[in-house]
Amino acid sequence: MDSWQKWRIVCLLILHTVEDVEDVYIIGCLITGFLLFGVGGYLAYREIQKMSAAVLAIVRLPGMCDGIFRAINTQTEMLRELNRRLDVILTQDRRQVAVPGLRGEMG
Repeated sequence: MDSWQKWRIVCLLILHTVEDVEDVYIIGCLITGFLLFGVGGYLAYREIQKMSAAVLAIVRLPGMCDGIFRAINTQTEMLRELNRRLDVILTQDRRQVAVPGLRGEMG
C-alpha cells in the first residue's frame, strides 16, 4: 500500500457514518462562514479607510489652497523686491556710464 492509499484511508475514516459526514459539513460551513466574514470585514475596513482619507483630503483642501496662495504671494513679493533692486542698480549703472561719456565729449 502506497502513501496516498494510506492518506485516503485516514481521511475517509472520519466519514464512516452519516452523522459524522453531517458534522464535517457543518464544521466546514462554519469555518467557511467565519473566513468569508473576516474577508468581508477586512474589505469593508479598507473601503472605509479609503473614504475617510478622501473626506479628510476634501476637508483639508481649503487650508492647502490658502497655503499655496500665501507661498505664491510671498514669492511674487520677493520677485517684485528683486526687480526693484535690479532697476535701482541698472539706473545707477547707466548714470555712471553716461557721466564719463559727457566728460569725454566736453573735453
